[in-house]
Amino acid sequence: MGDRRTVGTCQLPVYRIKTIMKSSPDVSSIGQESLFLITKATELFVQDLAQMALQTSSDKQNVDYNDLAEIIDNQEMLQFLKDIIPKKIKYRDYLDMVERGEVE
Repeated sequence: MGDRRTVGTCQLPVYRIKTIMKSSPDVSSIGQESLFLITKATELFVQDLAQMALQTSSDKQNVDYNDLAEIIDNQEMLQFLKDIIPKKIKYRDYLDMVERGEVE
């Protein structure tokens, strides 16, 4: 099934995930099992995102912001992250976009 060394362990701090979850007004209590599963799923998601970015990176040793922004911009399943990790643009390009009416 899985690597026995990683069963029941997470790389991300579980208490931080719990704090983030508790910040939602819709969450009243969090079970230990669900907290572990959400933490593990988050960890796997971040690993997958980093691996996708590394595959497209020109460096092949490091992932930088532009690599992540490119993956998020090109993958439809990651569009929900577009506001969090947008592609960087120069200020003059932004002004041109505003002038053309492309940005509110």
